[in-house]
Amino acid sequence: MVRASDTDVLVILLGMLGRHMTNPTDPSYDRIIMECGSGNNRRHIDVSKIASTLESKQKGLAAAIPGLHALTGCDFTTAFYRKGKIKPLDVLEKDATGEFTKFFGSLASADEPDYGKAEEFICALYGMSGVNDVNKARYLKLLQMAGKMNQDNVLANVKKVDCALLPPCGKTVRNKLKRAHYISILWGGGGGAAESHPAAGINPINYGWDDTEGYYTPRWYDGPAVPDDVVLGAGENGSTGMEQGDEADLASQLSDDDDNSCSDWSDDTESDTES
Repeated sequence: MVRASDTDVLVILLGMLGRHMTNPTDPSYDRIIMECGSGNNRRHIDVSKIASTLESKQKGLAAAIPGLHALTGCDFTTAFYRKGKIKPLDVLEKDATGEFTKFFGSLASADEPDYGKAEEFICALYGMSGVNDVNKARYLKLLQMAGKMNQDNVLANVKKVDCALLPPCGKTVRNKLKRAHYISILWGGGGGAAESHPAAGINPINYGWDDTEGYYTPRWYDGPAVPDDVVLGAGENGSTGMEQGDEADLASQLSDDDDNSCSDWSDDTESDTES
């Protein structure tokens, strides 16, 4: 019996059971029941039954749940805007090749993750199953939102574009996957001895976080926010000096009038508020 009211705990338990199902040499567990809630709202969740059901759908699916949960948003990582949890799980279950399941299951190890497979999954999550590059998927989604271009007024459809609904760009995905990898490694040590924990000795700074006055904050991307060659007003050497964290406002470099102003948006589709 495990007493907790946190989804992350349920996910850790499913991962433990899933790894035993796929690797009999891992520690075995008796039936695991999770008790959550209190009073009239108290209930018992048969974690072992859930793990068995997942495994019956696809081999390795239970062991893949922690990695999927970490990438799509948990207590330590941000979520994909408006994607929730059902859609990512649906994409995972419908993958006939089992490659996505294998990928998420592998995140519990300290081995370098497959960034290409992560991008392919994110493309599928955003309805771009035939695309395996998030930057290309981002561009195609933008074209879908904007619709047919009006040659007389190329900005006519700007209001139709909600950039928060676009897939994250490649450099954002890379750091997001690093954070999900770190959390998956932590969770992958559930049930093991502290001295043999797979996360022993690894540093969050190397996994997509920055140390900001003693607090770990997400490092959204590395390098400039916008390529120098597409920013108006760049210097003679083509450099704008706009690195991450620079207070310079890109809007101040553009000669837009008030009628063409648009609301602020982020290059990253992640939200600081977990959903």
